[in-house]
Amino acid sequence: MMASQTTNVIIAPMALNDLPAISEIERRAHLWPWSDNTLSGNFGSRYYNHILLIEQKVIGYYIASQAGVEASLLNIAVDPDFQGAGYGRLLLQHLIDLSKQKQLQEIWLEVRVSNTAACQLYHQLGFVEVDRRKGYYPAQEGREDAIIMCCYL
Repeated sequence: MMASQTTNVIIAPMALNDLPAISEIERRAHLWPWSDNTLSGNFGSRYYNHILLIEQKVIGYYIASQAGVEASLLNIAVDPDFQGAGYGRLLLQHLIDLSKQKQLQEIWLEVRVSNTAACQLYHQLGFVEVDRRKGYYPAQEGREDAIIMCCYL
């Protein structure tokens, strides 16, 4: 099912009681998932975290923080059963729109070099590569570089 064909898609602020569903998606979507403590530690006045629901079921989320006129996308994931249907794009576009509403000037993120689907999506939505961090992420064989990207609003 493509995101544009679904009428019951809702993006809403994330609450602490969403963490069990978020944690499950995190474990299913990432080889090196955030711990429950890390997930719960990313709440507060400088964070704006959102979930994507279909039929009242959490199927994706993002965690972002604000510092001055910049936002940082810290984590984004879509349940593997729903990937490839445009939900990641909806979440990222929501973050861009929200950042513009907050009159922010930039959104920063880091992404694995090997995550070509995410890199392509980020480019399509206006992110540009700014730098690379050598060996930033753990990988199955050693370490993997991170691409640092920025969307100038």
